[in-house]
Amino acid sequence: MKQKLDAMIEKALNSGDFVGANAAVYQAGKCLYLNSFGQADREANRPMTKDTIFRIYSMTKPVTAVAVMQLVERGLIHTDMPVGWILPEFRDFQVYSEDGKPHPARNVLRIQHLLNMQSGLPYPNCLTQTERDMASFFGDMEYFRETENAITTREFCRRAAKIPAEFEPGTHWKYGISADILGAVVEAVTGRNYRDYLMENIFDPLGMTDTDFYVHEDKQDRFAAAYELVDGKLVRDEKCHLGLNNYLTLPAFISGGAGLTSTVEDYAKFACTLANGGTSPDGVRILSPAAFDFIRTPQVAGEAFRADQDWDSLRGYDYGSLVRVLTDRKTAGTIANTGEFGWDGWTGTYFCVDPKEQLVIEFFIQVACAGTSQAAKLMRNIVYSEIK
Repeated sequence: MKQKLDAMIEKALNSGDFVGANAAVYQAGKCLYLNSFGQADREANRPMTKDTIFRIYSMTKPVTAVAVMQLVERGLIHTDMPVGWILPEFRDFQVYSEDGKPHPARNVLRIQHLLNMQSGLPYPNCLTQTERDMASFFGDMEYFRETENAITTREFCRRAAKIPAEFEPGTHWKYGISADILGAVVEAVTGRNYRDYLMENIFDPLGMTDTDFYVHEDKQDRFAAAYELVDGKLVRDEKCHLGLNNYLTLPAFISGGAGLTSTVEDYAKFACTLANGGTSPDGVRILSPAAFDFIRTPQVAGEAFRADQDWDSLRGYDYGSLVRVLTDRKTAGTIANTGEFGWDGWTGTYFCVDPKEQLVIEFFIQVACAGTSQAAKLMRNIVYSEIK
């Protein structure tokens, strides 16, 4: 396995697909492969190491799914519960009609609509009125981000609730801010700051000492630089995205959808726990098998699961609770087992989990808009060819 993976990743690195990468494979909690490639910071000539810290963006979402299901198994919420029961600002939820005018939603927005991205609240863009409204809102977040008026997690929800949804909850699938709202749900139900809740109930129990919503001062020499492709070349990307800050200080907005930083080894502690049904390989249980099964159960299929951006990484997959779930190997173009699940981050951090094989695959880079990279797909097939 090592020879094949090293050769493939080195080829992608030499082709200029990324500046540096970390890759890892675990099975039954044991590390089968871990290697670093290239540079964590090209301009500083700092090499990639196994403890390099990455912005993991939307790989935050599966962590949020686990946090929410912890509340479900404790009897504090259920997935059919109206969001307005917990966050009052969503009691008067509005939806845009075809003529562009808002009207009261006919369908009640429920927790499950947030877990399976059927809320109708997308990320900022310019294609629909809701996306344009969201872009204006995120612009305000960026304007106030470094001030004493920085928007908090709860204020984020109060502002977002005033934006009419793109469609009736539960009728379509569209990627967006649902996981951020779930972070506020956890805060409202538990009375805890969302970061504090994750520390106490997921990160500390699993020993995830390098995972947080910012990079501590004594660890910033391990923080990977970010890059973007401009005119065919990778150049340094210093911008902040999705209302997030520079990751060097604790933010006011604790983003349950995109805010975390982590290392390939630290996140593996979480992923290996998922691969083992909610209990870590050394016996720490953070989720019951029943709650874990709910996360990886396909919930959105057929026409409702419409990927507006025609993502290759979603072909052959259905959607569970903030994760994609493999249902059609042929369409996906993979030899992975049916039921493999996971997600990726905007800058190319990727992981997948196979409970059948107790397998975890991780591939981390830092390139804007990379998502599930070609190298990650190639890695997945190499790994499956070696373990079967």
